[in-house]
Order: sequence, then structure tokens, then C-alpha cells
Amino acid sequence: MTYRSRLLLYVGMLIVLLVGMMTLSFKAARDVIVTGTEEHLRHVALRKEAGVKSQIQELDHYTDVIAGDLRLQEYLYIILELGTSGEGLKAYYDRQFGSLPTDRSLIVSTRGEVLLGKEYPRLIAEMVPRADAREAQHFFFDSPQGVVMVAARPVLYQGERLATAVVARVMGRDWLTKQEDLSRDYLLFFERRGRVLRSSNDRYQGLLIDSQTRRLDYGEHHFRLRQVSYGAADHRLPRMWFGVAESTLTELLAGYQRWVYSFAALGSLVVLFVGWLVLRNFSKPMEALMSTTEKMINGELPVMTRSDASTEMDQLVNRFADVLDALRREQSKLERANRKLQETAITDSLTGLHNRRYLQEVAPGLFARVVRDKRYLTAVLLDLDYFKAINDSWGHLGGDAVLVHFARLLKHNSRANDFLFRIGGEEFMILNVTEDPQDSVAMANKIRALVNSSPANYRGNVLPITVSAGVSCCYGKSGDISLSTLMRAADKALYEAKSAGRNRVILHSSCLEATSAVRRRAQVTVIEGGVRDQSRE
Repeated sequence: MTYRSRLLLYVGMLIVLLVGMMTLSFKAARDVIVTGTEEHLRHVALRKEAGVKSQIQELDHYTDVIAGDLRLQEYLYIILELGTSGEGLKAYYDRQFGSLPTDRSLIVSTRGEVLLGKEYPRLIAEMVPRADAREAQHFFFDSPQGVVMVAARPVLYQGERLATAVVARVMGRDWLTKQEDLSRDYLLFFERRGRVLRSSNDRYQGLLIDSQTRRLDYGEHHFRLRQVSYGAADHRLPRMWFGVAESTLTELLAGYQRWVYSFAALGSLVVLFVGWLVLRNFSKPMEALMSTTEKMINGELPVMTRSDASTEMDQLVNRFADVLDALRREQSKLERANRKLQETAITDSLTGLHNRRYLQEVAPGLFARVVRDKRYLTAVLLDLDYFKAINDSWGHLGGDAVLVHFARLLKHNSRANDFLFRIGGEEFMILNVTEDPQDSVAMANKIRALVNSSPANYRGNVLPITVSAGVSCCYGKSGDISLSTLMRAADKALYEAKSAGRNRVILHSSCLEATSAVRRRAQVTVIEGGVRDQSRE
């Protein structure tokens, strides 16, 4: 075989290798993207399930608050046992519990008499057979407005069961849009017998899904689906699904495929050009090219030294250097895009603060730190007062302006080691590892006072705002601490702040031992700055 034939054979093999590498690269990228999409779908579906469970627990908490109200117990005793009129029951209930974020409320006596909520006949029909239950319960049933989530708890007076307090939340169209904003890429819906009943996007209402392949098709939009369990054991109830659109994935793969084919064609032309130059001048630069090619096969992008000479081989070397530069630039673009995607995934798009996903990621590290350093982890849960009234008066754009204004105040007045999160809606949280929880309390009061004196501005209108906060703590030596425990404690303190009149900071009992320990170690007097100690109430 002649040298020319051998060189042509080698050039052909190199072209095949280059095309094979690019094809393999495309296949690997496709597999990574598809697998990542499936994992993302699974994780989001799990978060949706956790969200529903959290709402069930929230309703259980509301029934506990209602059933534990002493005045309500006395009121029901007077109505049921003494036979007095119950006309004032609704007014008292609305005044005492009207602010609870529930859709329906019902009170049924043990004899099946409806004392409150007669306007909800379907809920009454579901609840009356269960009115004699002696324990707290929750269940689901279907209604024309949507699946209804129900929590019930018996109301006792001096050990005697008088009635059952019931609260419900309708998982209808409005509920779906709160769980998943209107988007072309994500979809949350209920389905029965393969047909979409209610959806976070009305465009897909009434469409049929393929339960076997778990797909929903609508024109050019194709969704991959995963079922979301919401705790309903009755097979007659609709199933909940979460979907991720494949359109973005398809566009990304198509663009990457075009880039691969173009680069493969360009690489083949370059290889042919190299072979021609080698035929004319086989010299040391050829060895350098072969070495570089080997490195490329191994996945490296080496830096080639350009030559100032004007020979064909030297020009080829310079061309290869340009190709490597282009590859490095593309690689840099991909890395920047990946970083941007990661940042978007953990950031709230409206306020720029971290979101719940990043909270779940950073919490284990913070707990490990407080255990290692024997410090305190404080959670400051903040909730804008009367935010619904702002939305009702100025619309959601006005509400968004208030949220952005409040987030800006948080950023400008927090400390370097504070972690800021938007939990959802008008609720925010600050996590901080500190030696003295009173530092976080002082900061919470500072933010409260600043918000009180810094109204928001929307279209030239001044919107006064206030904020309530609950502070909870955990110490590093504790063996059973978790994010949910810390957040529940802060939420309980926040609830007390709301109940006490809003625009204040309440310290949870978990911080009492912490502050006492700090005082004993420091032997100084700590001025609380407006924070009420719960143990004194």
C-alpha cells in the first residue's frame, strides 16, 4: 500500500472517528437531558405531594384552634344543652375565625344538627354520617367545584362531646393555579377516566390523556406526566397529575443536533485539508497535530501555539487552534447557561430571594454547622399584614410591587451571614447561625420598625405596610432537630403575633432556654427591644 493510500485511509478513519465522537456526544447529551427531565418531573411531583400533605396538616391545625376555643365551647353548650337560640353563633365564628384561609366551615352537633354552614349541603351530606367520630379526621370528596379537602375535630366541653368542627378547602381551578402558575412548560390537573377535569391552564380542559404512556398531547405541545398522590384512598375521586412540556427539551436537542452536524462537517473538512497538507509537507507540525487529535479523542481541549510562518502546515496548525478556541467558547457558554439554570432553580423570580428548593438544600448544612459549632440556628418567619386587602384594593400588580419593596428592604437590612427566603405568597423567612438568638430578635424588630416607616409606592400611590414575625431557635447539642420542627415553631410564634394585633415580633418558647443560657454565660442584661416573652403571657 502506497503512502498516499495509507494517508487517505488514515484521513478516512479520522473522519469516521470525529463523526462518531460527535454522534456519541449528542447521544450522551440527549440521555443526560432526558434523564434530568424525568428526575425533575419526579422531584416536582414529590414536592406537590408534600405540599398537599402540608395543607392537610394546616387544616388539622385550624380545626384544633377552633375546637379548643373556650368561648365557642361555652356557646355550643348553651345552644345545645340549654336550648337557646344560635343566631349569634355565625357572627362570633366569623369574628373569631373568619381570617383563617379556608373555603368552607361547618359545625354539626352530635345529633346531626347543622349549627353553622347550612349553605354547604354537599359538605353536610358528607359530614353528617361522620359527626359521631370521637377523634380528629380528614378526608376528601368530589364536588362540582372540585375535590374538597376536609378536616374535622370534635368539640368538647368539660369532657362531653358537643359537636364537630369542620373546615374545608376546595381543590378547584383557583387552588390549582396557586399550586402551579400559568405556564407553557408546566401543568397541574385533575383527571377522571382519562379526561382532564380541572387544570391550572384552561387550555387543556377536557382533553384526554394516555395513562399508559403518561402523556398529554395538544397540538405541538406534548407533556410528560407523573401522578401526584394527594392522600385520597377512594378510587372514585379524580387523580391528580403534574406535567412537564417536552417542547423546550425538543428545541434544545434540535439545536444541539444542528450544532453537532455542523461541527462534524467542519471537522471532516479540516481533516481532509490536513491530509492534503501532509502530502505536501510532512514535518514536525504534523506530529503536533496528531498529538492534539489524540487529546481531543480523550476529551481534552488543549491550547495550541500559533505559528507565524506562512506554510500550509503552519496555517493548518493555526486553523486547529481556532477550532479549539471555538470549542472552548462553546464550552464556556454551556457552563454559563448551566450556572444560570442552577441559579434560576433556587431563586424566586419576583423578589430575587432564595426559594423553598434552596431552603431544602441549604438547611442540612446549617444544622450540621450548629451541631459542630454548638451554636444556635434561628428562624425568623415574617408575614406581611393585611396583604390580601392590598391585593383586593390594588390588584396583584400592586401586591407584587409591595412584595418587591419588602424584599428590597430585607436585602438592604440583613446581615452578611443571613439566608433570605421567600416561602410563598407574602411569607418570608430568615435563617441565621448565631451565638446569641437575641441578635436575630433585634434584627427582626429592626426590620419590623423599618417596614412600618417605609411604605411601598405603586403608580404614585403610597401603600403603608406592616409586618409580623415569629422567631424560633434550636441549639446544636439537640439530637432531634429538623427544618419542619423549626418552621412550625416559628409559624406558631407568627400566629401569636397575628392574633395579638400584628405589627410585632413574638419569640417562641424554644428561644427562652437559649436566651437564658446566653445571659448566664455573658452575665449581661439583654434588652429585648419590644419582643414579648411567651412564658410571661
